[in-house]
Amino acid sequence: MRMDVGATNVSTAGTAVQLSSDGGINATDRVLWARFKGVPGNSGIAYVGIADVSATQGWPLENDDVVGLTIDFGSMGGSVSAGDIYFDVATNNDDVAWALIIE
Repeated sequence: MRMDVGATNVSTAGTAVQLSSDGGINATDRVLWARFKGVPGNSGIAYVGIADVSATQGWPLENDDVVGLTIDFGSMGGSVSAGDIYFDVATNNDDVAWALIIE
């Protein structure tokens, strides 16, 4: 088990970016726990979801939200592939900060 912390940049709003596109995270890594948050310097809202994430198909992450979104897959008896997690943003070059516990 390991912890990884980082941020994913979405250079083009409206284009889903896979979490595992970041160095150190592989699509096959199994995520037990995750926290996602919009970065305070973002110009717009960021979104987390699956491959079809968008402003209408994702969980919104406001850039002034203190908590963000936390998902504890492990407490539900499982995990999810890092390759199944995607981000999108409303404004070009905004970021999603994340912290993960990986099997």
